[in-house]
Amino acid sequence: MIRLQIVQHYSPTLLDANQAYSFINFASIGSFFEQTPSTVTYFCDGMLMSMFISRVTGQSVDRVSFDFTSIADAVLGSAEQQGKRVYFVGARQAELELFIRKIKKLYPQLTIAGYHDGYFDASQAEGIQADICHSEANILIVGLGAGLQERFEQDALRAGFRGVAFTCGGFIHQEAMATRNYYPAVINQLHLRAFYRMYREPHTIKRYFIDYPSNFLHLLRLLAQHKVAISVGE
Repeated sequence: MIRLQIVQHYSPTLLDANQAYSFINFASIGSFFEQTPSTVTYFCDGMLMSMFISRVTGQSVDRVSFDFTSIADAVLGSAEQQGKRVYFVGARQAELELFIRKIKKLYPQLTIAGYHDGYFDASQAEGIQADICHSEANILIVGLGAGLQERFEQDALRAGFRGVAFTCGGFIHQEAMATRNYYPAVINQLHLRAFYRMYREPHTIKRYFIDYPSNFLHLLRLLAQHKVAISVGE
């Protein structure tokens, strides 16, 4: 049986955990079906997934994403205030450097323990994970795309990383390319993030119009056949 562990809502106390967290929606759940991560706990990424899980479990589950419309500022702001060290992995090198400059301006007292682009092969991954451990980072933020990023953060914990790890999808790339925030305030307020992303990144259109419905139906079948167990925790 596939077990999907969902976090009901984000809490600052999670920053003290030694745990891998990720964010699941009706696109990324496809990679979850293919290879279920054994030690990753998920937030509901997106309104549709949040409403669906809330309805299925009978518990109110928040929409939580790693971006500036959700918990990114809470995580980075808390890290800055508490003196926690943050390590970033993801995006192309040029994008990553733009992102790091932006983050330093937004959080001038934040300690960036290190960073590495997201374009590396399996033979390089162990070296990057070793660097993360040696950096004494407290928070690891990984944007490698669904499936790859979950495996990477689990491998980092197995390699000896003692902090908390979050996946972030396209967050690093998106913020590197945005002058201010990726999503304009009015888009966020009207919950039109998916449509705005399709406009900005046309390759995501397939994700919303093909992957979302097909994975939704697949999840419904698995639930009906009692092949998926969903549990919600704090």
